[in-house]
Parts: sequence; structure tokens; C-alpha cells
Amino acid sequence: MSHPFTSILVPMRNEEEFIESCLASLRAQDYPAEQLEILVLDGESDDRSAEIVRAIGAADPRVHLVPNPGRVQAAGLNIGIQEAHGEIIVRADAHAIYGPTYVSTCVGHLVAGHADNVGGLQRAVGTTPFGEAVAAALQTPLGAGNAPYRLAKEVRYADTVWLGAWYRRTLLDLGGFDPAMVPNEDYEMNCRLRERGGRILLDPSLPTTYYPRTSPARLWKQYFRYGLAKVRCLKAHPDTLVLRQLLVPVAILALLLSLAILPLTIIPAAVCWGGYLLALLLGSILTAVHTRPRNLLYLPAIYAIIHFAWGLSFLWGTLSYRGFPLRLGGLLRSERLVREGKDDK
Repeated sequence: MSHPFTSILVPMRNEEEFIESCLASLRAQDYPAEQLEILVLDGESDDRSAEIVRAIGAADPRVHLVPNPGRVQAAGLNIGIQEAHGEIIVRADAHAIYGPTYVSTCVGHLVAGHADNVGGLQRAVGTTPFGEAVAAALQTPLGAGNAPYRLAKEVRYADTVWLGAWYRRTLLDLGGFDPAMVPNEDYEMNCRLRERGGRILLDPSLPTTYYPRTSPARLWKQYFRYGLAKVRCLKAHPDTLVLRQLLVPVAILALLLSLAILPLTIIPAAVCWGGYLLALLLGSILTAVHTRPRNLLYLPAIYAIIHFAWGLSFLWGTLSYRGFPLRLGGLLRSERLVREGKDDK
């Protein structure tokens, strides 16, 4: 395999807890050291993150700290794309660590022409009891639907992947990441790539570890932002809708409507809420049995936070953005890609 010069982009803001271990894993890649640079895109951190990166860069000239006055990840990534010297761009998350073959595996797929974007699974590993339970929830259908980038078992094509790796020219041709789509800029970029006939390869063997949110408030904020961002994305790319993105908002709407008609009848509320609470309980028990029994203390609340934060924000976004086109043909194509790794376009 050839080894094109490769630039790793790491957006960062206030990541003093994780950035050192993240960069240690990226510096330990088995990719030729002289063919690699690491650009850390600092969104005006006000903790020790930038200081840590500078110290690492002083010892390893491949590591560079690049200011990101726009703060958000999309803005930082666009700066990184312009500053990068690499023929290939590999995106990394500061909240994660990477096995030594991560970069070489991504580059290998690109050089072989397997896809236009290559990424892997978001493998969550908790650092606290609550975080461990969140990690367990995110690897189940009740917490992740049928999202391939969380649940896939084999190499396949998908609607999106975690992070990504591209030829730099691909990102430039696409116009970079859209800051208006934060925090859904990755998925929106993949929508544009697919619309141009590009292929997205998901390789579950890519070695990564992601650290999920460690408190209920942070988890709620994360998923509330996701729901709003998803509606913005669907407004621009309606053909990318998949069923899992609709099921939770529809369920939450049914729960709310059943409460609204309580003065008239209790039956819908009893059926909807009884069924939902039973699903939470059974799903939590099954997840705890397959992970850690103590996760059962947190899982019902975690599943409920994910569902209500996503569902309520999706519904609110639908009202705020005055809906989005619902196209059956696009939904069927996208759903087939998610379920079978096939795209009919």
C-alpha cells in the first residue's frame, strides 16, 4: 500500500481531561511518521487544553495547535482543511482514543478506491457508573435504533459513519463542513456526498474508543441539540430521512396527546404510557444482563432522556422550521442503505 501524506484534524474546546490521551494514541499510529501531521483546532479553550497541546507539540513536531476563532467543530474543521498539507484528511475526536492501525486502515480503503469516505463505529466506553450505563444504552436498538455506525458487525456501506477520512480534494469539492448544521455537520456532509454519487464505507474493525456524557444534564443537552439539528438537515436533504429518526418523535407525540385527552378518557394514556414504561423496563433489564447489573440503576432514566430530548427537540424543530418534505422514494432508498448496505441511486 502507498502512504500518501495524511493530515489528522482534531477539533477541540476545553478537553484537558482527554486531549493528552487522544494525541498519545494518534502519535502512536503505525502509519509512517514522516507522512503524518496532526492539527489540533482549538476553539478558544479556557482550560489547560491549549497548554497541553503546545507541550506535546514541542516534543513532537508533527503536532500543531491551530486557532479556531469560530469555536464550533465545523468552523475548526474548515480551517484545518485549508491548513492541511495532506492529500488525505482523517478526522479525529478529542473525546476519544484510537488504536494503532486506525489511520492506516482508513487510508488503505481510500487508496484502494473502496469509498469516498471511510469511518467506523462509535464505540462508547464510560468513565463513571453513569457513563458506563450510557455506553451500554448506546449499543442497543432501544438507545440507537438501527444506526449502522453504532451496531454494524461487518464492513458495509452506510448512510453515515463516525468521524471519517477523505481525500482532501473531496472535501474541497464539497465546500467543506457547514457551520449552520452544527452539531450535525458530519451527517450533513455525508448527505451532500451521497447526493453526488459518493460512497460511505463503514469498517467496524477500525479501533476507536469514545467517551460518552457523564451526567443526565449533559446527555439531555446533547440529544436535544441533535434533534433540532436533524430537522435542519432534513429540510435541506429530505431524501436522507430514515425510519429510526421518525419513530421516537412519533412515540413522544403519542405520549403527549394521550395526556392531553385525559379529561375525556384514560385509556390512551394507560396504553401509551404503560407500553412505554414496560419497554423501558424490559429493555433496561436485557441491557443490564448483557453488560453490568448495576447499569439497571441508570438505564431507564438514560433511555427516557435520549427519547424525550431527541423527540421533543425534533418536534419543536419541525414547528420552528415549518416542517420538511416527506419523500417516500428517498426514505425507502435511505432505509435500504441503512438496513442492507445498498443504495439504489
